Amino acid sequence: MKPHSAPYRRAASGFTLVELLVVASIIAVLFALIASGTRQSSGNVRLAARQFASLLLACQSRALSSEAGAALIIESEGERATTVFNADTLPFIEGAAGDEFPPSDPAVPSATVAVTPTNAAPQELTGGYRIQFYREPEDGKLAVPPSAWMQFNPPGTVTFRGDNSQTQANTIWPPPVEGGYEVRIARYPARADLALTLPKGVAIDLRYSGTGDDPTTTWGGLANKGDLAVAFDGIGGVHALMQQVKATATRAVQPLLPREPIYFLFSSEADLADASLGPLASERSLWVVIQPQTGRVTISSNVPQSAVTPQAVRAARSKARAGAALGK
Repeated sequence: MKPHSAPYRRAASGFTLVELLVVASIIAVLFALIASGTRQSSGNVRLAARQFASLLLACQSRALSSEAGAALIIESEGERATTVFNADTLPFIEGAAGDEFPPSDPAVPSATVAVTPTNAAPQELTGGYRIQFYREPEDGKLAVPPSAWMQFNPPGTVTFRGDNSQTQANTIWPPPVEGGYEVRIARYPARADLALTLPKGVAIDLRYSGTGDDPTTTWGGLANKGDLAVAFDGIGGVHALMQQVKATATRAVQPLLPREPIYFLFSSEADLADASLGPLASERSLWVVIQPQTGRVTISSNVPQSAVTPQAVRAARSKARAGAALGK
């Protein structure tokens, strides 16, 4: 028997105090790094939401001094967005309506109008989305006050605006007048200078951003719908939420005159990469909510959900609409 073998085995099978202290120090450093990263990510989400809210309020202020209003364009990356641009709200296209307008049958839901622009090239009509009919006072002509704004589908189809509750029961075509009508046509905004690049590691989750309580509707979710625009009118309200804003886009869906709040969900990239519940389940996520009638903007904490169903999105938006307190 070797006299030193047993003590040697006991020493080899344990840890020294120095080794335990080293391991404890490494664990403490790792925890500190994780906590620091979490705090930084949460802080960046908060900063992004506040910056975006400030941009919306600044845009609303610009709209108050402009007949055409003002807008912001959110560049879509499919299911997410990280950049926001100021937008040039182009002046109304002014022109004259052809003799075939208004339709002879007042019960038809749509009509054709040949517009001859006086301040724009004919091809610029492709950027129009709503139209108004009127006539200025002239010698020998009866002045006609502006009609309600109607939906304009380029190059020359006019329909009632369903988003503005226009129906055959409450809306009529302008009456026939000798000499015809003048028109003004509102156009999609054009991207201008870069207004905001979200802080590193933060994005707007367009899957859960949208209007109203039902995320399954056309405007209930904003993912994969091209560049988006929020446009304010001259009294500070939201007069349109738009998709496919790029001039080269095929616009199958008309801009929406929102009646319900507009929600934008801000999230960390780490939560976006979570393949299970993601941003909807995270306490770090924040909601920016716009009340369309007043243009009021609020920031609310996300109340974590345990699913990504329409019911879960509805519950999260309900909390955001009620103004869930912004977390620390």
